[in-house]
Amino acid sequence: MSTRVIGARLWVDWDFDGNYTDESAYLVSASGDMSLVPPGAGLMSSSGIISQMKLTLRNASGRFSPLRTDGALYTYIRDGKSYHAPVYLEVTIDGGSNYHRVFTGVLKLPKEGTPTTKDGPTVIVDARSMEERYLQQRASVYQSTFAGQHDLGYTESDYINTWLQTVGVPVGSISRDAGIFVVPWAWLDDESAIEECWRLAAACGGRFYADPDGVFRYENMARWQTSARSTTTQLAISRDSMNRFELKLLDADLYNVVTVEASPRAPGGADVIWEPDDLPLVGPGATTTITARFDTAAYSISGLQFEAADDGGNNQTVNVAITPTYYAQRADLVVVNSSNVRVRLYPLRVIGQPLVGGPEIEERRTSAADGSNQSFFSTRGDRTLAVRGNAYVQTRAHAATLAQYLLDRCEFPRLMAYAGGCPGTPALRLGDRVTVTDALAASAVFTGYVTSIDWTMDDSGFRQNLELVQVTQMFPNDGEYFILGTHTFSSNRYIFY
Repeated sequence: MSTRVIGARLWVDWDFDGNYTDESAYLVSASGDMSLVPPGAGLMSSSGIISQMKLTLRNASGRFSPLRTDGALYTYIRDGKSYHAPVYLEVTIDGGSNYHRVFTGVLKLPKEGTPTTKDGPTVIVDARSMEERYLQQRASVYQSTFAGQHDLGYTESDYINTWLQTVGVPVGSISRDAGIFVVPWAWLDDESAIEECWRLAAACGGRFYADPDGVFRYENMARWQTSARSTTTQLAISRDSMNRFELKLLDADLYNVVTVEASPRAPGGADVIWEPDDLPLVGPGATTTITARFDTAAYSISGLQFEAADDGGNNQTVNVAITPTYYAQRADLVVVNSSNVRVRLYPLRVIGQPLVGGPEIEERRTSAADGSNQSFFSTRGDRTLAVRGNAYVQTRAHAATLAQYLLDRCEFPRLMAYAGGCPGTPALRLGDRVTVTDALAASAVFTGYVTSIDWTMDDSGFRQNLELVQVTQMFPNDGEYFILGTHTFSSNRYIFY
């Protein structure tokens, strides 16, 4: 076995200009973690998981002290200016021949440690992965864009790509698999693009996250059966190369009945989609903006109707101009009153074609009819998973696919493995295929996908703790699915859902 020579490089862009400063000389230790939401869990929540890192930095010179006016970085970190400064950490295990990023993200605010007789002055800084940078940025989709995306048959991947660019994520920082589902109706209405990407990805059985290289990734539900990193072993671990190995069967996601609800929508007839509750008043010579929020998104806008009158009832419509900006579920109306009297607007209404909801559709899959483990439940009783309320599941085919997908993953107790104290592999990524050989714990080699990595880098080396989910529990026909452009019809492979 070759000798491991560990090294790390820490880079921070203190002034947000794209040029990074090497802070490696001050690094005492670093630790971090990244993980994936359990299969199915994301369908019932809009929350994803943001990776994090904790840095401990030497601070004898006051370099990282926001109150030290003589500190080298004082100009850049005073008054909280270091908040969301871009940062990344690279690690090598071969003496510097190859460095791999283990974290890319943005800094939170520092916490300065008081010197003691044992430890010199240090600063502790937390960091979050790149989702943090854009998490609170809210966006809205123009009505014409919303309708156009529907007409073009956008998939979940198309929406995610567009939403990320809307909030400023560079195209080069987006990596996405092909979409699996056409999602007829999806839009943002003053909402967090990151949160909606999490929710949409989960609704389609996929994953959305920012990886250690700072790339925003959408991985579809077939990713682990098509990506080379997931179909071929990226790391082989033996009992001698880890401190602890645990196998555990989990029942938290154990179900033999899965129901998924779809909420279909369709354009309705032309109608009044908004009018104010109270009469809007606009002062003489004034300009005001009225926000018209629709009850539901509008597939089309026919126009704006209004009249204006002064307090004496005289018609002032000719002296009032309204400039509308239409979004999918609201309009911003800029009203200019060029008269020298106060006016009231009545009527004031937006005419359009709203989306209307149809009856909910439910697709049900059971181990008895659609699975392979009903005998297990016959003596234990049914366990039911109901997935409802995800607005992005809109068709029967979508609901049926998800129901079967979840049943296949939930009808057996989930076998997870924990490999602790492994010599760190900085190139390892979530979703990688890993094998573990431990004859004392399992007769056969355990093969799993990486679902969680937590790591530590300090004077004693670079170590990782890994959580793995058994491959065959994620895909009953692992490695035997038909891939377009790879396999022939005579290969007798399985169709992927």
